[in-house]
Amino acid sequence: MKWGSNLVTIILGIILLITMYAAVSTRLNGGNPKVFGLQWYEVLSGSMEPGIHTGSVILDKPNADTNQLKVGDVITFKAPDQEYGANETVITHRIQQVEHQNGQLLFQTKGDANDAPDPALVPAANVIAQYDNITIPYLGYYLNFVKTRLGIGLLVILPGVLLIASTMASLFRDIMKLQKPTKSEASSEAAADKAKF
Repeated sequence: MKWGSNLVTIILGIILLITMYAAVSTRLNGGNPKVFGLQWYEVLSGSMEPGIHTGSVILDKPNADTNQLKVGDVITFKAPDQEYGANETVITHRIQQVEHQNGQLLFQTKGDANDAPDPALVPAANVIAQYDNITIPYLGYYLNFVKTRLGIGLLVILPGVLLIASTMASLFRDIMKLQKPTKSEASSEAAADKAKF
């Protein structure tokens, strides 16, 4: 029972730490969280299957040197055919071709699972990062859920409350143990009571 309680406490603590780190890091970086200098992105589509699965988190090297990028590299970029704002689309696809047009560096990209290349060429200025070949499966589902109101309630507030409750229960048990007399104390008290009579 005690082992199970400790395991639950550890799991809740880890979930709470990951969630808090993701939230704080996102705020500090003004975007996606960073870990060991690498930026993480949630994969929300299957366009890069089977190498990168839907629901995964990928780690990218930010500020990639676009002049060094070549065919076969996987890049994360802002969609070139959209107006940019708070909800701009970010895509991770593989470079199929490197082109130079009117002195501008452009990339033809394609999702590994897609039949055709992306419709618009990607200007070098739109490249955010380069994929570092590190993928964490399923973590994207969790991080995406955390951003919802229900997710915040279940995965931030609830683990915190349960962690406090678990700690308080352990503390209460320890206090109760201290208040219970040991067998030797109980027998000496009984002997003292007999002596009085």
